[in-house]
Amino acid sequence: MSVLYLPDLQYHFHKMDPNWVVNHAYNLLSYTYANNAPIKNNDTVDGVVDGYMDKSVQWKCNYESALIQPSRDVLDILMNEYAAGHREY
Repeated sequence: MSVLYLPDLQYHFHKMDPNWVVNHAYNLLSYTYANNAPIKNNDTVDGVVDGYMDKSVQWKCNYESALIQPSRDVLDILMNEYAAGHREY
């Protein structure tokens, strides 16, 4: 997305089907592209339940430095109980 001057996404998680996360990322990137990156720090987005985006689950978003190269700011998606590491939601 950086080629389009839009933020990349970053997820670090466990105990969720990676295909569900890819689908979530695709939908979120499509929304970001169509709306010129409207998501700000501490905004929330719909999470995933049984493979589908669900408004009853909200995941917090923050801009952070990427965990992998190249060095850049990314929109980090905090996946509540699926978040890897010691992160607060």
